[in-house]
Amino acid sequence: MYYKTMVCFIFMWLAFSPMAAEVISIDKIAAVVNNRIITRTDIDKAILFFPVFRKKNQPQRAFYAGVLQDLIHYKVISLEYSDEIILRDEDYTDVQTSAINKVGSYDKLLRQLRRWDMTWSDFKVFIREKVIYEKVLKQKFPIKIDIGFNEIETFYNEQYLPAQNRLKLKPRTLIEMTALIENQLRKERLQEPLARWLKEIAASYRIENKLAEEQQ
Repeated sequence: MYYKTMVCFIFMWLAFSPMAAEVISIDKIAAVVNNRIITRTDIDKAILFFPVFRKKNQPQRAFYAGVLQDLIHYKVISLEYSDEIILRDEDYTDVQTSAINKVGSYDKLLRQLRRWDMTWSDFKVFIREKVIYEKVLKQKFPIKIDIGFNEIETFYNEQYLPAQNRLKLKPRTLIEMTALIENQLRKERLQEPLARWLKEIAASYRIENKLAEEQQ
């Protein structure tokens, strides 16, 4: 009886305390992969740090769902291959560089990390699953695909620039973004075989897409 009374008292104190919002604030779960959680905040961070771009005329909800699907894929591949993949510092370079290019500079990246109360070590933990995913992809899909400069320029104008404007970030020049956009376009070309491969692996995992359930 005493225990129940104390729990009730603590709950009431939290609910009415001036610090209640800070104390009981809980990040919403967007998806669960084999009991591994992906939060709404993870999606927001991915939009800021990863080379994901909202397509022209793409609804916000569809874009957000697509970013979550990418995070699910990163987690699935990480779970599938983490025992086989040994990560070295150089394996992080491409993902770290793309984040720097996305936000504008190394200093701006550090400022964004502080905004999320993240250290550089926290950032490495956050990107680890994507680093594993990218490394596995290079091994499984070593196909060389040529991308024309016109395609890169179109992507830059129609997807990259609008995305930077929405994030209120100063855009990099087309020349600075060419390599990153070229890599993104190559992945889009591989979309069909990549989707089949991911679907086959994901079938072995229990995936709960809470965001999709809420939108039904």
